[in-house]
Amino acid sequence: MSEKPTFEELRSRLGVDVAHYKGQLPERVALVWYGYIAALFEWSLISLPEYDQLIAMLPQIPENPVVPIFLGRGDET
Repeated sequence: MSEKPTFEELRSRLGVDVAHYKGQLPERVALVWYGYIAALFEWSLISLPEYDQLIAMLPQIPENPVVPIFLGRGDET
């Protein structure tokens, strides 16, 4: 894929994945999607509203490790 994916393509691909798992993405698959979507947003390939819409399609994961990686952990010393 040489061109930036459109939001519609991303939403469709995520929807196909959700349907593949009968509406229940396994945690490990959801975490990959969380990371991928975070990277797309960080690199300004999707907007904040698009990010929010895609994330809303994913299951909530307690203590999601993508969140502190994406936001930064700060100084934990």
